[in-house]
Amino acid sequence: MTNILNLLPTIISGTENPLTTISKSVGITGTFDTGANLDVDTSAEVLTSTDFDTTQGVIITADSDNSGTVFIGNSDVDAGSTDATSGIPITAGESIFFSASNPNVIYVIGSAVNQKVYWLAV
Repeated sequence: MTNILNLLPTIISGTENPLTTISKSVGITGTFDTGANLDVDTSAEVLTSTDFDTTQGVIITADSDNSGTVFIGNSDVDAGSTDATSGIPITAGESIFFSASNPNVIYVIGSAVNQKVYWLAV
């Protein structure tokens, strides 16, 4: 099995859908879960309530039609306004991988209401 971190150059290059890259390269055989948060607003909220123990981590992709930026971090994440708690920003169509133990430990906040993100836990 390929370490998912080795796939980041392909994912970042945008030459292929990140989820396709991961599923083809990692050889996912049933030990994964997917989902979405289709209403990320301007207050921090958990990415998902789904409880799924990962072996590799979680990839998050911002919807290509998002009008704002989605910030990803801990429960105190803000939308880039405080040095200590600003999250990692992703804009429309961007993806990021976190070596997180569970997707339910990741929080998101939008710079505008009604942002969408999709996630895959491996």
